[in-house]
Amino acid sequence: MKFRLAFLLEQTLGHVAHTKNIERALSSHPWVEPTVIKLPFDARPRPTAWVPGGRNWSVRASLMARRGLAQRLRQGALDAVFVHTQVAALLSTGLFARVPTVISLDATPRDFDEVGFAYGHRRQARWLEELKAALNRRALAGATALVTWSRQAARSLSEHYGVDPDRITVIRPGVDLGLFRPGGPWPRGDRFRVLFVGGDFRRKGGYDLLQAMRLLPATAELDVVTGTTVTGVPPGVTVRVHTGLGPGDPGLLELYRRADVFALPTLGDCFPQVLAEAAASGLPIIATNSGAIGEIVRPGANGLLVPAADAGELAAALRLLMDNARVRHSMGQESLRIAREEHDAFRNNTRIFELMAECARARGSRLSAVSRAAG
Repeated sequence: MKFRLAFLLEQTLGHVAHTKNIERALSSHPWVEPTVIKLPFDARPRPTAWVPGGRNWSVRASLMARRGLAQRLRQGALDAVFVHTQVAALLSTGLFARVPTVISLDATPRDFDEVGFAYGHRRQARWLEELKAALNRRALAGATALVTWSRQAARSLSEHYGVDPDRITVIRPGVDLGLFRPGGPWPRGDRFRVLFVGGDFRRKGGYDLLQAMRLLPATAELDVVTGTTVTGVPPGVTVRVHTGLGPGDPGLLELYRRADVFALPTLGDCFPQVLAEAAASGLPIIATNSGAIGEIVRPGANGLLVPAADAGELAAALRLLMDNARVRHSMGQESLRIAREEHDAFRNNTRIFELMAECARARGSRLSAVSRAAG
């Protein structure tokens, strides 16, 4: 039996890589007849005079999702719908009543409020915050099931939005383990290579990392993969800046495989996907304890957590790993184990497809029972 499944996918930040992994997994599941609807982000949208809040991403994403889903339903029935993230689900609750729907999210709005300062996000007027919470509760209540990237987000759904825990499944987005994997024994000499990957260099703690590198011996080198300009490199610090490397780019994969340590001293984040990429590459990880990062970076096991905006503590963590190859190897092996057990994108996306099929079957059973009762 084939299942007609639609996927409405937000195209911002790490969600682009998530989309690619879903599409890759779909190509290996012939029992799924998929429709993928991508919701592109435009950082400079044109004003939409006839739509209240038309410049707001939640409004724009929700409008795109509703139009896309309505158009697909006019072409024929669907067995189930997957919406990522809940931002795109706010205006489609009426359509959710027609088809089983799974809403996926990396973080709840309440979670995002906790780290939003780093994004320039601020809480708005009380009435507007209450309206936002009501819209989110309505959309979440209309879903058949919910998927979260982290246990923290699952707890927030229950505690702050009243969602029954039995309706929530934690499924990490994962990475392609065929692409992200440990490298060979590269000839390093006495070089110590630190890798940083983050689109927003400032928010991801890049400038704190530059200051930390200044406190390390000259044999330490930093590779930066970013989408923003890097300025103010301290004298004597070796930094190579790489731009234009998208998810899964061969150049990016080589940087992961050549690195000794991965560092992401982010000022604020929910669940950055680059940490799973680093883990799958067999790297020890140094990060800050923001959002749900502690669910993948486990202090003393596969990495170290340091305070945000503290170059001294960051330098001390880097120096610890720089001076101890045995600890680096042990932490790298633990990262690899965690990645293989929890962050296999193919296996995790298969779980999503199976959950959607389960929701479709459950709806079919209910409709059959109603039909028999009516007869």
